[in-house]
Amino acid sequence: MDFYGPVGFGGWVGHAVMTVVSGLFALASLLVVIGLLFLFVRFLLVATRAAHLYVAKNSPPAPAVTTTTAPLATSTVVTAVKPTSTRPPKTPPAT
Repeated sequence: MDFYGPVGFGGWVGHAVMTVVSGLFALASLLVVIGLLFLFVRFLLVATRAAHLYVAKNSPPAPAVTTTTAPLATSTVVTAVKPTSTRPPKTPPAT
């Protein structure tokens, strides 16, 4: 007598049944892991896109960069002129 039951039952039949059951369990476990990974990656992609939209909507507007050219000097000596005061850039009117 073995652990599979009375004499004449079990043996290779019990081993075959247990192999099929454990194989199905392994396949189901693999499908669950793949599904969880898919959902996790999808969550990360959606959360990253939502974060980009949130930052784009709620960040303060960047100051406008304007470039002006100075008039040409009439002498051959170039001197640097220090501004007397600094003004913050004008912000665009709110809409």
